[in-house]
Amino acid sequence: MRLAKDMLVGLGAKKILIAFMVAVLAGAVTYTFIGDNSYHNKNFSANKVKIIDVAARKTVPDLSTFSYAGDPLSFRTDSITVLNFWASWCAPCRQETPLFVAIAKDFPDVQFIGLTNDDTKGAALSFAEKFGITYEIGDGNSYMTELANVQPIYGLPTTLIIDRNGRIAAKVIGGITDAEFRKALTDLIQE
Repeated sequence: MRLAKDMLVGLGAKKILIAFMVAVLAGAVTYTFIGDNSYHNKNFSANKVKIIDVAARKTVPDLSTFSYAGDPLSFRTDSITVLNFWASWCAPCRQETPLFVAIAKDFPDVQFIGLTNDDTKGAALSFAEKFGITYEIGDGNSYMTELANVQPIYGLPTTLIIDRNGRIAAKVIGGITDAEFRKALTDLIQE
């Protein structure tokens, strides 16, 4: 007890207050930038598909990357394309991937492409095997840079639905919801 009292007197109340304020500020900054990641689990189904009015749609750059199998990836002009940005280390991506796999099977006339961000080929392929991904996947880092002028990708997962004219028709920032995403696809297919 005496040692604690001597430390308080030795440091001075002003220094202790400053140290406390620095600790609180550091905690606030850390929480702001890193945050409580548990919200991903709580609000996973709250992300909405944002359909973009035809007149406001922006054309995406040509896809200029390769699949992890080594094949060039490109948008098909005979269908709409679901372009999903993900990573193997992304918890919400792991939650939504089973939905994408099921939706891709139910919509065989829609092109699905998954592009990874800040991931290794090995981790991405392991992820794809674990979740049974059958659609094309590739490294999306360079394409995200090309896409930034049209539609920056601020976080993962992010999903874009590209119409038959190569324009962004819809987007979801965060995880998809099953029923809403299926409805958006159905509506956009009928355009």
